[in-house]
Amino acid sequence: MKFQPVALAVLFFALTAGAQTTAFTYQGKLSDSGSAANGNYDFRFRLFDVNTNAVAGPITNSAVFVTNGQFTATLNFGSAVFDGSDRWLEVAVRSNGVVTAFTVLAPLQPITSVPYAIQSLNAANASRLTVPLPGTNITGVIPLLNLPTNIAFLNSNQIFSAANTFNGVVNANNSGNVFSGAFTGNGGGLTNLQGTNIVGTIPDARLSTNVALLNNTNNPNLIFAASITASNFIGAGHGLTNVPGAFFWVVPTNGQIYPNVGYICTNDVTNVVLVLPASPSVGDTYKIVGVGAAGWKIAQNAGQTILSGGLASGVGQSWKAVNIKTNWAGIACSSDGTKLVAAANGGNIYTSADSGNTWTKSANAPRTNWSAVASSSDGTKLFATVGYVPNNTGGHGFIYESSDSGSTWSVVLNSPLTNWTSIACSADGTKVAAVSRNGPIYLSSNSGGSWTTVTGSTGRSWSSVASSTDGTKYVVVDELGEIITNSSSGSTWGFATNFSPVELDAVACSSDGSRFVAVGNGGQIYLSANSGGTWIQLNSPVAGQLSAVASSADGGKLAMGVGAIDSFTTGSIYASSDSGATFSQLTGSPVLAWTDLASSFDGSLLAGTAWNDFIYISSQASTTGGTGGYLVGSQHSSVELIYVGNGDFLPINHEGTIRAY
Repeated sequence: MKFQPVALAVLFFALTAGAQTTAFTYQGKLSDSGSAANGNYDFRFRLFDVNTNAVAGPITNSAVFVTNGQFTATLNFGSAVFDGSDRWLEVAVRSNGVVTAFTVLAPLQPITSVPYAIQSLNAANASRLTVPLPGTNITGVIPLLNLPTNIAFLNSNQIFSAANTFNGVVNANNSGNVFSGAFTGNGGGLTNLQGTNIVGTIPDARLSTNVALLNNTNNPNLIFAASITASNFIGAGHGLTNVPGAFFWVVPTNGQIYPNVGYICTNDVTNVVLVLPASPSVGDTYKIVGVGAAGWKIAQNAGQTILSGGLASGVGQSWKAVNIKTNWAGIACSSDGTKLVAAANGGNIYTSADSGNTWTKSANAPRTNWSAVASSSDGTKLFATVGYVPNNTGGHGFIYESSDSGSTWSVVLNSPLTNWTSIACSADGTKVAAVSRNGPIYLSSNSGGSWTTVTGSTGRSWSSVASSTDGTKYVVVDELGEIITNSSSGSTWGFATNFSPVELDAVACSSDGSRFVAVGNGGQIYLSANSGGTWIQLNSPVAGQLSAVASSADGGKLAMGVGAIDSFTTGSIYASSDSGATFSQLTGSPVLAWTDLASSFDGSLLAGTAWNDFIYISSQASTTGGTGGYLVGSQHSSVELIYVGNGDFLPINHEGTIRAY
């Protein structure tokens, strides 16, 4: 089917029915496949400009009746499109009732003058109207040239020859405005007045209180809050702060301290409380010296922390009780001391992510007789063992694990059911060693997915196990005084020695597994510096039962706790900072029945659990973040802090006893 116009006869005329409208008719002649068309057809009409851009339409007239090729269609494109520019009409056709694309007829038909009578509807073409025309009938914008010369324009220079009164607000925003003559009335609210145009002297009373006066007798000590720049200062410099390359010393009272200033605290009654600046600059330093008997205290602002791990002399001298009072059985921590896990015998498992300041009870770990815990170096992988369980089959329990820092716990698949006493793991948590009473030593190299037993280790009452960080070296002790070691990832074990009848209760090792330390029920301390090859007994200041021991990563710092849950022996904590050559009692540690100890890799954090008591934290790794944290120093102590950014202050020099909270 092929459509084409046949000598398209076109007739346009405006429809008039009372008032003129924008509709007009189009008449044409249509050929269908070479013959005059007859029947119903669908027509589509669009208007184009001189650049063949569509400017109106499409208008679709359906079921137009065609007789001998002739048809008539009514079109209404509105008045806006007829602005005097040339317009062409596009005609497209298809058979009625057939869903096919329209066939566009060529060529475009020019719009003749008769439809352009529509343009007479626009007010812009009503220049020859002479009868009165209501203003409400005018559309569009009247050209400025057609307005009277007496009308004021917004963008022209105006001269008002008569008196004018403006009742509303008048805004003259241009800086070039010129006003002449005299002004009277209230000047309130005027702004941007030029000081150079003021005649006479302004009285002091009219000046702002922020103006500094040379002879201000009411307040002679002026305080400039912002920076002061001057080419020459004359006089003594005492009291100046923040002077690069210079340090000034003052005797302070309670209040904020300033950078590059030293503070000599002389108070004998209460300590001097010095508050760190809220917005310090990197590199700012502060020195505090305690001369008075009351010492000093450095308080923090929100988001601030003092990284006090280097203040090792205070570790273990100050302890903070945290969590709840219960029969705590074991504790472990990440290498940096920020994440801790603790378990209670007959209670729950708790974890901390802020160096023991706050604790969260693990939601799905059962309430049972937990006996020991272990942690990977980052505190993500955790293990917990169950000891003797009354009314259970054989009184035994399982091993549990967590892979999300203690948020969720599950039973280790294939873990044996026994009376577990101790557990240890490698830094990544993949290699695990666990021991029990009257059972063998169990090893796993896949985080507990499968287990093997150490040949010849059955039937002993194992009390404690420790592991190197890579899981290649182990040391295990039992209640009969036996120590066995392994230096080959568990494949070959050797019974190093037997200190019977000493009951060995706890063991620890350095991160590389080169240094082992074991403690006994009579205060005995045994040390090996060659991965268990040989052992020596150290001089011990303890007469009671040592039930817990912890070591720093290098084995240089050791801590031991006195007290056993079965005899309710109580005692203090003893520490060594020279790899066990000498031990001394930590005078600040509570006297309790200590059950377990944990240490950060650098020995800057100690955490301990006690029977029928709380968890105790002695940390110098950092102060508690924010306004709750602080650093205190006793008489004859000193510290120098430097701000290193991100809210952190770092001690670079210190003397005496300094403690972090």
